[in-house]
This record gives sequence, structure tokens and C-alpha cells, in this order.
Amino acid sequence: MRFFDKDEKGAITELPNDDAFSDALNGKGELEKEFKLDLASDMRQLLGALKQDGSLKKLGIDDPDAVAKDLEAQLGNLDDTEGLGERFDEYIKELEDKLEAQGLRMDRLTNMDDDDFENDFEFLDQPIAKPKTRRPVPQIPTEMWTYNQRRRLSRLNAILERVDKQLRLREAITAKTVQSVWKAYNLARQTLAKGWANVPQEVWDLLWAILSVEDAVNPSRFAFLSLLARDMSEAKVALNPSQQLITMEALFVDGFEAKAIDNWKRCMSTLGDSGSDTFQEFWELGVRMSCQAEDLAERAINKLLERQLDPRILMPYIRTCAAQPTDEMQEKAWNAYRRMRDLLGESMGLEDYDQGTVDLRGVTQLPSSIGNKFFFGKWLKRLIGAGDLDGAHSVFQFMCSRGIQPASIQINGLIGAWQRSGGADDLQKADKLAWDMVRARIRFVEARRRLAGLEGGAYTKDAKTSSIYEADPMPKATLETFSLLAENYRVRRLQKPMEDLWVAFREAEISPDAFMLNQLMESHSQFGDIDEAQELYRSLVHDRGVKPDPYTFMALWKMIGVNRLQILSEDRAAGEIRLTRETFAETVRFAHVFKGQSLDGQLARKMLHTFRRLKDNLGLVVAMRALRAVFGYVPPEVLGLEMVIGTTNLAWDTATARQKLRLAKRKIDKWVEDRQKQLGRPVRTMDEMTPEERGQEMMEYLESEYLPAARSVEADLADVAREMGVYDIVKAY
Repeated sequence: MRFFDKDEKGAITELPNDDAFSDALNGKGELEKEFKLDLASDMRQLLGALKQDGSLKKLGIDDPDAVAKDLEAQLGNLDDTEGLGERFDEYIKELEDKLEAQGLRMDRLTNMDDDDFENDFEFLDQPIAKPKTRRPVPQIPTEMWTYNQRRRLSRLNAILERVDKQLRLREAITAKTVQSVWKAYNLARQTLAKGWANVPQEVWDLLWAILSVEDAVNPSRFAFLSLLARDMSEAKVALNPSQQLITMEALFVDGFEAKAIDNWKRCMSTLGDSGSDTFQEFWELGVRMSCQAEDLAERAINKLLERQLDPRILMPYIRTCAAQPTDEMQEKAWNAYRRMRDLLGESMGLEDYDQGTVDLRGVTQLPSSIGNKFFFGKWLKRLIGAGDLDGAHSVFQFMCSRGIQPASIQINGLIGAWQRSGGADDLQKADKLAWDMVRARIRFVEARRRLAGLEGGAYTKDAKTSSIYEADPMPKATLETFSLLAENYRVRRLQKPMEDLWVAFREAEISPDAFMLNQLMESHSQFGDIDEAQELYRSLVHDRGVKPDPYTFMALWKMIGVNRLQILSEDRAAGEIRLTRETFAETVRFAHVFKGQSLDGQLARKMLHTFRRLKDNLGLVVAMRALRAVFGYVPPEVLGLEMVIGTTNLAWDTATARQKLRLAKRKIDKWVEDRQKQLGRPVRTMDEMTPEERGQEMMEYLESEYLPAARSVEADLADVAREMGVYDIVKAY
């Protein structure tokens, strides 16, 4: 078996034997190189210091680099651990003797501890005193990794094992230890990120214990912990309260001030609870971060204003200071506000005033500048637009408590926003508030009715009369309020609330519109109350003069039995045909509501399919002619194919369905070609025609399909046209 190794530059070399492969796997060559470089570097630093104070001249040494290189050469390789130790001791002893002869000591090398050599893998394996207590050493499993990945993990495991023993022996962690652990962990992070779940909890705890030692030996403590906390979060490892606090501070110090403060605020109810063990540490951290953040904010604002940028940058700072209870912070907020006002000058608009802070505590009567529905209305609009519905509701309640009646249109916006959110609590709030407005409207109507009856109906609207109208701060329901409730009840299929709403609607004496009519009709239709829906249409449209819209007629056509029922009994067919023809007559009677917009294709499709499904061929032909004459509508090719095949849903997913479509298309094309030949026209395919021409040809084809071959057909068509209210139109056609 042959082994290969890749160096840092990507060069691949073949390894001579199994021992070389084992050394490469354990990173021995790299560690040996690092060991020599570190040792030589330390020697250069020490000898450089001796050179500065003139000690080396006494030994006849002029070049410290030469001494360091000589030491590196004499140490040789790391294969023989005992030999390495002996050679190193001999060299140090020789140098010590020379220095002591001159009255000097090499304390730096004499006191050098094991941590200075911990990057040496062989040195890490040397035995040290065993701890009194035995427990498993925190290690990362390496079985599932590749050879190259194991090298870094093995190195990290070895260093962790060494440091774990030191901790159990209560040995102090040095700066070199922290740097070594961090370096090994940082090199292994990319590998570990591919499988965070493989890192045991004990390893995380050990890493945290090492990297969180105090700043004296760990100046990069917060930077290390910030990254380690993010890794633990990626690994789904829960941080204990103490670790959470350190992480917040680390984020803040590492430059993520906003995120740190946001995390701190989120933990107020847990870490900052009066019964929490971290109560004092938590709030002390909050004070430190707030003070530092304030200083940063002031410096940042001054930097921006020095460049004459928009003074409105002061607004967040004003709100932050104003939220603090101390007099000092209130004074800062006021000074910042005055500064912004001076800088803005005449360009300061209503929006800027609206963002200001007003202390309303203990005030029984609001200033006229803000104690009006227009000021609060702008506030409500912004809160609703920002999605702060609870805040908007609080403003509404505050207005009512101060006797300020909000505008109905703004509260309707809040009701609609609650309904769109879809939550059970929000729907309940929307219903309650809307019905409060409905009852306010009914109270208003009753009061108006009572006043109208005073002195035979003759009264003057004095201050007392006005107070009866305006004393109730609850806004009165409008047509929009009823429409919101009606649509919501229809979508949720709530029959009883819809019935109650209709009763209240009549008591409120509000003129209905087409939207309200459509919602009520759709609701009745959903629950099968067709007679009630049709009676509602006649009452509102014909008796009360409500103008329908195109959606009203779509609702009417949906209510026809053949469009609601799977199977229509034969004894009902005649009645349904009569109802269908009457509905068509009603649609044509209100053709003016479609002016300015073309007839909706889905509505026309619904009409023609209704006649087809009832097998009312004469009615179908009359309807097509009337639609063309009144609305300029001709059936498109797809609708024609649906009518020929006899379906409302063309299917393409099976061979049989595709064959039906091909045959129907071929039949239509053949009929069009034959007709053109009979009329002496140039033969053109349907694809070569304009959309209008294709529609005309499709209409002619459908008439030929549905008109019976009888002599009295024209007389029958005339009778049907009279019944459908389009006799004059069909006659002219």
C-alpha cells in the first residue's frame, strides 16, 4: 500500500513507509517545525534583551541569530525524546555556566515551563502527575473523519487532554496555554462545522473554561468567547445563565452592540428576575452597556451633524433618553430636541412633531394641539401600518378614556388588520370592537329618532342636543364596518353572526351598497338559503335602489340549482330553465353597470355553461346572440371546445382526454373550412384568423350544433328571446 501527503501549498509527495504515514497523520513534522521555530524565536528574544544590556559582549557573542540557529541545529529531530531532553539540558547548562561566571542568570530559560513546549506533540505525551480523581478526558471522536481532518482533531484532542490534567491538578492556565488551545481549535473549526453534533458537551465545557479565563492572561477573551458562543449556538448547545451573560458582554465588546443589547432586553424576565442567581451581574452588565452605548451614540451623532447631514438622526437618541426616568436623561432628551428643531428650522413638519415625546402622566385635560382625533389619527395610522396592532389598540383606548372620539375609518383599518392576521385572539378583538361600533351607531340612530319626535319633530340643534350626539367616545359603525364583518363571516361560514349582522344593519339605518349585498347573498347561498338570497336581492335592488355590480350577478348565477347541485332531478328542470332565463334577463337589464369595462369572461362562461348543462339549447343560442349584441362578447376557442366536449374542465393528463380534444378541434376546423367554401371565401384555418374572426366562427359553429333542425326554430327563438328580455336585440341580430 502506498501513502501520500499534501502540504500547505498543495504539493503531493509520496511517503516512504508506514512510520512516515503515521507521523504525517499525527502532524509530527508540522509540530516539530513549529517547536523549533517557537524555541528559536524565544531564544532570539532572550538573547536580544541580553545584547541590549551588554551581557553578550562579555561572552564574546555578537550575533544572537547565530546562537539561536546553533541551538536549533543541535536539537536535531524529535524522534528521540530522551535524547532531545539531554541535548537541550546540556546546551542550557553550558550557557548558564558562562552567564553565571559573569554574574548573570538566565531566568527566562530556567523558569520556562511545560506550556512553552505544548505545541510539540511528542512532548505532550510525556507523563505528568496524575490527578487524584479519575474521570473520562473530554475528547472529540475522530473515527468518522478523513485522514487530513483527523490530523487537526488529534492535535486539538492532545492539547485538551494536557490542559484538562492541569486543571484537575489546579495548575494555573497561562497565556501560552490559552493561545495554544485557541490556535488548535481555530484550525479545527472548519472540520467541526461539518458535524457539530459530534462534539461532546464535555469538550464545549472544557473549551469555555479555558477561553474564559481572566483578561490578565487572556487579552482576547471576549473575541474568543464571541466566536465560541456562535459555534455552540450552531451546534444547538444551550448556554447556562453565566455563559449567556459573558456572551452578551463579548458581543458588545466585539462590536455587535445592538445585538448584545437586544439579547439583554430579551433576558430581562429570566436572567434579570429578582430570584435569579445572575440578578446583580445581569443588571450591572446592562448599566455598563447602556452607558457605553450612550457615549457611542453621542459621538456618532456629532460626527454626522458635523457633516451637516439630516438632523432627524437625533430622533432615536431623543426617544432613548426620554424613556429614561432620571432628570439628567430627560434634560438630554430636551436639549437634543431643541437642537434638532433649531437645525431643521422651517423645514420641520408635522411628522417631526408627531415623533416627539409628551409626558401625559397626571394630566386630566390634554392640550388642544394634541387632544384631537386628527393628531391621534396620524399616530393610529402609523402604528397600524407598522403592524403594531396592540399599540394601536392602546392608543384607541387612551383616546376613549380622554373623551376623544377616533375617526371610524381609522378604527375600521385596525379591525381589518386584526382580521387579516387570522389569529383567534385577533379575530375576537376585531369582532368585539366592530360590534361596539355597531351598537354605538344604533344608539346614535335611536337618539336621533327620539330627538326628531320632540315637539312634533321641530327642534334646534343647540349645545345640549349636540352633546347627546357626541358624548359617546366610541366611533360609530359605517358601511365599511358592516362590510368587514360580513366578508369575514362569509369566509368563516358563520351563519348566525351573519343573520345578527343583517338585523343590526337594518337597525343602524345605513344605506347598503353592492359589496354588502354581495356578502349577504354569498352567505345565504353557502348555507343553501337560496330563496332568502333572491328575496334579499329583490328587496335591496328593486325596492331600496341599491346599484348592483358585476360580482352581484356572478352571485346570482352561482345560486342556480344546476351550478350548486351534483344531480338535478327532472321535475326541477323546467323550473330551473325558467329561473335561468329570468336571471339572464336581469343581467341584461343592468348592462349599464358593465359599461367602462368588458364583460368578465368567467361570468359569460358561467352563463353559457348553465344553459348547456340544463340542455336549454334555444336559450343558449339566444344568450350567445345577446351577449354579442349587448356586450360585444363572442366565445373564445377554449370555451368553444368546452361546450363541444361538454365539460367545464378541459383535461390534458390522459391519452383519452387528449384524443377527445384532438377530435373536437379537427371537427371544428373541418366545419369552418366547409363553411368558407360554401360562402365562396378563401379558405383559412382558425390559427390564421384574428381573435374576433375566430370568435365569430366559433359562435356560428355552436349555433349549428345547438339549433334543432326544425322549421319552427325561428319562432321558438323569438318566444325564448321574449322570455329572456332580449327579443328586440335578437330580432335585430
